[in-house]
Amino acid sequence: MGFKDLRNAFERMNIHHHKEQSASGASNTPFQQPFQRPLDNADRVSGISDPENIFATPIATGKPPEIFKRAKHSEVPQGCTLDEPIQTNNFYNNLTLGDQCCPVWTLPYSLWLTKDPEQNHGLAFNHTEAAQRVFGPEPNANPAQFYFNPPRIKSFVLSSDDFRHDDDIRLTLHEHKKMSVTARLENSKGCIVVPLVMGMGFITAMYDRICPLIASQVGYQEFKKIDCVDALQKYSVKLFNQVVWTIYSDIELKLRDPNHIVGASPGTIQIARGDSSHYDDTAGCYPVSIDLTGKVEGQVGEYRFVYNTVGRSRSGDTLVWTLPHQSEIIACSSGSRLDLVLDSPTKGPMTAFKTKELVMREEELPVDIQWDPWNSCSNSNNNNPTGWSDQAKYALIRQAAAEEIQQDVIGMANIDSMYTSGKILDKFAYIAYVCHFVLHDEQLTSNILSRVKQAIEIFAKNQQKFPLVYDTTWKGLISSAEPGADFGNSNYNDHHFHYGYHIHAIALVAKIDKNWLFENGNLVYNYAIALLRDVASPQADQYFPQSRSFCWFHGHSFAHGIFASGDGKDEESSSEDYHFAYAMKLFALVVGDSAMEKRANLMLAIMKRAMNMYMLYSNDNKIQPKQFIPNKVAGISFENKIDYSTYFGRGTIGDEWIHGIHMLPITPVSSYIRGPTFVKEEWDEKLAPIIDRIPDGWKGILMLNKALFDPKSSYEWFASESFNPAQMDNGMSRTWSLAYTSAFL
Repeated sequence: MGFKDLRNAFERMNIHHHKEQSASGASNTPFQQPFQRPLDNADRVSGISDPENIFATPIATGKPPEIFKRAKHSEVPQGCTLDEPIQTNNFYNNLTLGDQCCPVWTLPYSLWLTKDPEQNHGLAFNHTEAAQRVFGPEPNANPAQFYFNPPRIKSFVLSSDDFRHDDDIRLTLHEHKKMSVTARLENSKGCIVVPLVMGMGFITAMYDRICPLIASQVGYQEFKKIDCVDALQKYSVKLFNQVVWTIYSDIELKLRDPNHIVGASPGTIQIARGDSSHYDDTAGCYPVSIDLTGKVEGQVGEYRFVYNTVGRSRSGDTLVWTLPHQSEIIACSSGSRLDLVLDSPTKGPMTAFKTKELVMREEELPVDIQWDPWNSCSNSNNNNPTGWSDQAKYALIRQAAAEEIQQDVIGMANIDSMYTSGKILDKFAYIAYVCHFVLHDEQLTSNILSRVKQAIEIFAKNQQKFPLVYDTTWKGLISSAEPGADFGNSNYNDHHFHYGYHIHAIALVAKIDKNWLFENGNLVYNYAIALLRDVASPQADQYFPQSRSFCWFHGHSFAHGIFASGDGKDEESSSEDYHFAYAMKLFALVVGDSAMEKRANLMLAIMKRAMNMYMLYSNDNKIQPKQFIPNKVAGISFENKIDYSTYFGRGTIGDEWIHGIHMLPITPVSSYIRGPTFVKEEWDEKLAPIIDRIPDGWKGILMLNKALFDPKSSYEWFASESFNPAQMDNGMSRTWSLAYTSAFL
C-alpha cells in the first residue's frame, strides 16, 4: 500500500466518531493507518471473553441513582469530542485541561503540546535519565527533601512546515482508554496522529496530508542514514547533549539545518532513545491501546496487558517498557526480556520486552486477611487473636467502648466534608464491630449500631450538607461544594480516599446486619455501588470510566484530579489508597461479589510490591536514589517528582504529618503492606526521637502504627491510665486501637 492508498485510508476514517475501518488489501509497508485493528486481534485477545476474567463483568450498568442530581461541570474537557466518560486521574489527563500544554508521561518518555512563541508548534517529547535529576533544596543534602527531572527539554518536536506560529493548531483526543489515548494534532491543511500508550517502545507519528518536520531545541549534532530495515529507512541522530536516538521512517528524511529534520511527503515515523538491534526487530509495529484482563485462583493472581497493535515488524512483535514492580514478576510466556534499560522519572529503571502481551503474576494475595486483626510480626498470633480472652484487656476494651459510644455520632458525621465525615463514620462503625464481634455485648452494639446506621443513611439519601451530584461532563459522582472545598472532591481529587472510608464503614455495619443494605429499596447498597463504580469500575461504561483512581501500570492510584500539573499526577497517602481496596474487598465479601473481591486482593498485592519500591523505603531499597531513601517515605509522589512533604505541612514537632499520612487508618491490611522491618526502621530512624513531644492526634496514629512491629508497647500506650484522648486522630477510636493491639498479646 503506497502513500496514495494511505491517504485515502485516512480520508475514509471518521475519526471524530470512532468508526473503525478494516484493512483493505495487502500491504508492502509495515505501517498501517491508525485506529485499524490488526487482523489477528480477535485471536490474540481471546482472554477478554474468558468468564474467569475478573474485569469482564461490570459492577453495574444502569444509571446512577436519581437522588444524585445531574449537573454539568464548570471545567470543560479540552480536545474531547465525544460524549463518553473521560479519565480524570490518569496519565493523559493534562492534555484535557487548560491550554493542554502540561506534559504527560507514557514512561519512559514524556510528551507535551508546545506552542512557544517563535518556535515550532507541535508535540514535543523527551526522555530524562537518573543522572539529570535535580535534588533540593540543598543539592548535596542527605537526605534530600525532593528530587525532580528537568521538564520540557525539547529533544524532538513533531511538527510541520504547515504548522505556522499563528495557526490555530488543534489537539484532539480519541480512543479513550485507561492506559492509552490517541492524540491528533491538526490544522486546516492536515494532521499528525500519535498513539499514546503506557510503556510504548517508540514515539510513533503518522503524518496525513502534511510533510514531517522534526524540530529539536537541543539541536542535531549528527544525522546519518544507517540502512534499511525491511521497507523502513533507519537514521541515527546524535543531539548536541550527546544523546543518541534512532529514527525509522517509511519516507526519506534529510537534515535541513541543525534544528530541523524534514521529509518531502507525508509518512509514518518512529523514534526511540538509543540504538539497538531490538529496535530493528520491532520497528514498524506499534501499540494503539491496551486491554486489561486478569484471573485469580486462591492466593495467586495474574493481570495481563494485551497490546492492540498496528503494522508489522521483523519479529512480529512490538517493544514495550516495564516498571520494576512489573518486570520482576512477568511470566515467561510474555515474550522476550531484552537487554534494554531506560530510566523512569521516579520509579527506577525500566526494562524492555519484545511482545504483544505482558502477564504479571502475583503469588501472595491477602486472601486470608479479612475482618479480624492481622499482623505480620513473627511473634504475633496472626489468624487467631488470643488477647481478647484476657479479662483485664477485655474489660478495658469494654470501658473504652462504653465511653466512646456516648459521643454524638450523627452530629460529628453530618458535616461539610465527604472525607472527614467518612473518617467519622468509619470510626464509629469500627466501634460497633468491636462491640458485636469482640465484646459480644448486645446492649452496647444496639446502642451504637442504630446511630451509625442513621448517620450513614444521611449520605445514602444524599442529604448531607454538600450532596453529591452526577457530573454529566466528565461523568462521575462529585461533591456539590466548590472545587477548593473538601480537598478538591468536585474536581475529582481524592475520590478513593473519601469514598473508601464510606464503603469501609458500610461493610463493617453490614457485617453485623446484612439486611440493612437492602432496606428502603436497597438504599445503602445502591449508594455503596455508586461510589464503587465512580472509583473502581472494572471496565468503562456510559456512566463511569474504567478504574478512575488505581493505575494498573503504575501499581498505585493517583489522587490528583482535573487540575493541570507540570509534574503530572500525584498521591500523598499510600495508606488511604490501599484502604479503599481493602474496603472494596470487605464490601464484596458481604454481598458475595467474587470478582470484586478478587480484584481487590489483586490490587492489594500489586500495591504491596509497588509501594515498597516507590513510596515506602526500607534501607535495602534498590529503586530510589540513595540520598532520598533515608526519608523512609515518599511524601508526595508525582509522575516527575517526589517531594518529602504534604500539601498541608510537615508537622508540629518534626515530620510526623508526612509519615502519618502514609499510615492512617490502621486496619488488618496495614501490616500486609507495611512490613515489620520497614515499620521498625521508620520508627527508629524518624519517629522515636520526636514521638514524646507530639501533642495532638498524630501521636495516636503513629502509636497504633507501632503495633505493626511492637504490639506490646503500642497496647500499653493505649491502655495507660494517663491516656489522653486529645492525642487521637478524629478518625480513630480507643476501642478499635485496644482491640487491634491486644489481639496479638
